Amino acid sequence: MNNKWTENDKNFLRDNASKMKDIEIAEALTKSSGRIVSLEAVRKMRQKLGVKKASGRGIVKVVV
Repeated sequence: MNNKWTENDKNFLRDNASKMKDIEIAEALTKSSGRIVSLEAVRKMRQKLGVKKASGRGIVKVVV
C-alpha cells in the first residue's frame, strides 16, 4: 500500500541524507509518523527528489 509522503517527511529526508543512512531515515520516519516506512520507500523518494548518495557500503555522503 502506498502512503503519501508529507512535505515534512520529504524535508526530513533532504536535511538528513548527508548525516544518516537510508535505513536510519526509514526508522526515524517510522517512529515519527506512526506508519511503516521501508528502506526501499526512502531510497525511491530520495532518488525522486534528486538527492544522490555516494556509492559504497556505509557511506553517508551526498553527491552534488
